[in-house]
Amino acid sequence: MKYVYEAIIEPSGEQLEARFPDLGIVTQGEDMQDVAFMAQDLLENHIVMALQKGRELPAPTFGNECGENGYRMGIVVDCDADTPQDETMSVNEAADILDVTPTRIRAMINSGILKSQKVGMVHMVDAQSVMDRFNEPAHAGRPKRKMATA
Repeated sequence: MKYVYEAIIEPSGEQLEARFPDLGIVTQGEDMQDVAFMAQDLLENHIVMALQKGRELPAPTFGNECGENGYRMGIVVDCDADTPQDETMSVNEAADILDVTPTRIRAMINSGILKSQKVGMVHMVDAQSVMDRFNEPAHAGRPKRKMATA
């Protein structure tokens, strides 16, 4: 089935940010082509996961508010609950999705927060562990200490 949602593309520092107001998801890219590709990839993954979990998707709206230097872009994906998702992604792709640096992704791999496999000299990050982290981010600060029981 085809889905169309409006993405708002606006400058964000040295990159472009694409946000889907109806879905509350955001991605970034280096230029217009890159951000459009990243937006399409994010939209497809979001929809497939929602369908697999039985969540209802909101009706798309168009003409959402856009900044002076921004653009409105319709992003189209053709997918269903059985659409295969990429099982792995690069460290840079994971960093884009989680809005952290590639160095932080490597630290998350080393500490076991994200699963990965090494292919040659490159770490390929498990896509499901990235999406799980995206959907349930950790809160800032140190975890509370557990009280010892006697």
